Amino acid sequence: MKLKILLGIIVFLFVSGVGYFYYLGGFDKIQVKEEELGPYYVLSHDRVGNYRKVGDTFEAVQKEFSEKGFKNYKLFAIYKDDPNKIPEDQLRCEVGVLFEQPLAEVPTGFSLPLQYKTIEKKKYLSVDFPLKSFLSIFLGIAKVYPELMKACSDRGCDLNGKASMEIYEPVVEKKTKYLLPLD
Repeated sequence: MKLKILLGIIVFLFVSGVGYFYYLGGFDKIQVKEEELGPYYVLSHDRVGNYRKVGDTFEAVQKEFSEKGFKNYKLFAIYKDDPNKIPEDQLRCEVGVLFEQPLAEVPTGFSLPLQYKTIEKKKYLSVDFPLKSFLSIFLGIAKVYPELMKACSDRGCDLNGKASMEIYEPVVEKKTKYLLPLD
């Protein structure tokens, strides 16, 4: 009797885990496409350190933007260094908010220094991946980047010095757009 209950629990946990993995996009086919995107208008914060701690910056930015009544923005990050080649404490990135239209007035009064700039229109290799929960980000990194790097290599891109960009839209589109510039 106890063995049946234990087996039932194990089967339930396994099926639930597989179902959640499916829900997160774990079985989705990665489709790399070439797109011309931008311009983007961003308020960004430069940071140095372990990429795993970027979430703290996102939380602070998102909280303050919500408190100030901002809407119609997406979160973004530009990862400038290869974490396989650069020590964790020296990894550089930009984190902030992205707007599709220029801001009439640049907001102030944030706890983090934010710089307003334009990311010009460029040609990118891109992948859209579902953003269902915080775990989707890690699953997306594991699934998307190998395919993006392969697609870039197949096109003869020089990956050296290229910064990848991620645009997070967790509310309406519920997706992350992974971008690797071709220009």
